Amino acid sequence: MFLKNKTLIIAFAAVLFGFTACKKDKSDPTDEAPTEKTYGFLVTTGTPATTYVVQTGSLTEGTLTTVNNGVATTLSVFTSRDGYYYAIDYNSTSLVKFTSNNKTNTIVKETPFTQIQMAGWSGFFAWKDSKTLVMLNLNNNRFEYAELNVESMSITRSGEINIPAPAVTGDSYWGCNAVFVGSKLYITYMKLVKANNDLPDKAYVASMDYPNVTNVTIDSDDRFNYPSPYGLYTQSNLVYNGSAYFITSPTFWAVGNIGSPNGIYRVLNGSSQIDDSYFYELTDPNKEETIGLYDLGNGKAIVKILDKTLITSYDDYSAVNAASYYAVDFINKSKTRINIPVSRNGAYQWNVLVDDGKAYIATNAGDGYYVYEYNPATSTVTKGLKLEGVDNVARIYRIK
Repeated sequence: MFLKNKTLIIAFAAVLFGFTACKKDKSDPTDEAPTEKTYGFLVTTGTPATTYVVQTGSLTEGTLTTVNNGVATTLSVFTSRDGYYYAIDYNSTSLVKFTSNNKTNTIVKETPFTQIQMAGWSGFFAWKDSKTLVMLNLNNNRFEYAELNVESMSITRSGEINIPAPAVTGDSYWGCNAVFVGSKLYITYMKLVKANNDLPDKAYVASMDYPNVTNVTIDSDDRFNYPSPYGLYTQSNLVYNGSAYFITSPTFWAVGNIGSPNGIYRVLNGSSQIDDSYFYELTDPNKEETIGLYDLGNGKAIVKILDKTLITSYDDYSAVNAASYYAVDFINKSKTRINIPVSRNGAYQWNVLVDDGKAYIATNAGDGYYVYEYNPATSTVTKGLKLEGVDNVARIYRIK
């Protein structure tokens, strides 16, 4: 089942994203100039799908449209930080750092990128710090990495990671996501077992010292088997009190209804082992599945939970209202549904932004895309910015 759907991963990974903007000036009752915020979206619209970069000054009001607004792009934008967007240009095999103003995308720096064979369906990334972006890829069962200094846009180190290839011919790895905790890099992944119809047998975590990429230690856990993949497409880990938390998400379209757990697992501070005393199962795996793990702070996160009984094909993920959002206390193991209408999932979304203690969720409940503001302090939801004429929201970023 998994390999049959691998072509879908590759096909949809070829869909590139972009963003546009609308801005409102607000008066400040004090004499101090207000801090002007800018938010960026990567949206797709039209047939064939065109990707736009759109920006706005507010997520809580107004209408944002790509009509005579925003910039179409063919770059594969995968992250943003401190006012800049970072993308892969697969046409020229380069990394691109750029800005946007709803009229023009301005390239700040472009650098050749041939050190690893980065691809949307097999690659993932992790920020080491505000200046260091580490990209990882799985190529022929070998994990490889390249470190980018985002100020100079230069590759400062690259190579393979000493994770042994599967011992059984025909078995294969699927890289999922990575996170830094201090000087430790953690990579979580799965192994597809050929003799078991290419289904994963367990979850793996490799820990190592960074930047030397040494002292690689591998641990596995058979309580769950499908670490959330697609690191270029959704947030699937977080760090809390020095411990790394990951989500496992056996999606129906990738592996079928195999009844495997959907939940959160962790590696405790400084450890190289999956914590065998902790697992928070989030759903009835025969009826529901999870996507994404977005850090709300204070031991809480947002998780998207889909009603699997409404999904019979891959197309249903974008066409059927099956997704609900939950605020999850992963320390005390409890969850509360956020009061947002059941909505469509959308393709390869990173559609949740946590900013200044509140969460902003861009989703389509059948009446078009809106941004919903969730305040965890009061558990209240407010319907905000409308994204008009948009078919999919691929990313939402705080630009400045």
